[in-house]
Amino acid sequence: MKTIAKILAALVLVSGAWAQDPQAVQEPTPTVPQKKTRPPYEHRGFFFSAGLGLAYTDLHAKDEDSDCCGAGTTETTRRDFSGWALPTMDFKFGKSIGNLVVLHALLDFALYSGEADYHYSKYYENEGVNLFGISMPKIDTKEKEGMETKAISVSWGLGLMVYPFRNPRSVMNGFYVGISGGMDFVVVGLFDEYNDFEMLSVFSQYEVGKDWWVSETWSIGFAFSFAMNTAVEMVQAEEGGDRGTFKFLIRLTRG
Repeated sequence: MKTIAKILAALVLVSGAWAQDPQAVQEPTPTVPQKKTRPPYEHRGFFFSAGLGLAYTDLHAKDEDSDCCGAGTTETTRRDFSGWALPTMDFKFGKSIGNLVVLHALLDFALYSGEADYHYSKYYENEGVNLFGISMPKIDTKEKEGMETKAISVSWGLGLMVYPFRNPRSVMNGFYVGISGGMDFVVVGLFDEYNDFEMLSVFSQYEVGKDWWVSETWSIGFAFSFAMNTAVEMVQAEEGGDRGTFKFLIRLTRG
């Protein structure tokens, strides 16, 4: 019995010493949550893109008034403008999803220099002459063509971009197509007598471009776009109007 007691006492002493040994007992390492990082060279998370380049626009507007000066009298006014903008700027900001799709807002500015044409005609159906049984209305016309002037436009809206080639080793990586739409406001000829007018329109824009990564989050590229505008409200051109715009942009993109 004494031998068994000594063995038990020795076991107790050894177990106590092991329990006090700092190397024998290791405290569990607390789990630290790993911060999620954005994968490099991929379109994920916050998206921002700024474009700077050249634009060409062609605008047509018409106003017709048949009640201006009594029965049988009609006034018709047509205004045209075409010009170049250098520079034109646009900004996109939104959300990149899955290195594939970008949902973004759009803001665009352009200052155009070009030429405007002004055509005015007034028909007096009741004041014309009858020639061989054919009624010939009296017509007053006024035209001014090739007037140098400027135009300012601002566009805003929403858009979608798709980067279909996700393989970073593909030569097509960074290629994208986009579509956007919204509102556009343009003012032509702020200080000119004949060709000053304003147009508020809705637009649809189609874009294609290519980006190259210059860091893990930033890329540089270029884009071509075409926008079509249809007037919804006009000043001095109530009959309606339309506008088409081509753009070439150098883009700096994050995300």
